[in-house]
Amino acid sequence: MEHSCEVCDNFRPRAEFGSQYRVVEVSFDVRPVHLCVGHARIAENSEVTSFAELRQLYGSGRRSFVPRRQPGSLVGNGKTRSQGRRATDRH
Repeated sequence: MEHSCEVCDNFRPRAEFGSQYRVVEVSFDVRPVHLCVGHARIAENSEVTSFAELRQLYGSGRRSFVPRRQPGSLVGNGKTRSQGRRATDRH
C-alpha cells in the first residue's frame, strides 16, 4: 500500500504530486506518522521528538494538520473512521 504525507493530505487534500514525491514513516511515542521528505526534514530541523510537538509544529491554534488518529484506523465494528468530524460534514 502506498502512503501519502498526513500533513500534505490535510493541508492540500486531493493534490497531485510529482514522481519525486517520497514519503517516510516516522515513529513517535503515540503512533507512527507518514510524512513527505520535506515535512520530515522540517520536523527534524525543529527538533521535534514527540507526537504532541509534531501536532503543534503543524498546527494553528487548536487545529493541527496532523490527525490524532492514524488515517484508516478502525472503529469497533471493523469499519474505517470517517474523515469528517460529524456525520453531516462533507468529505
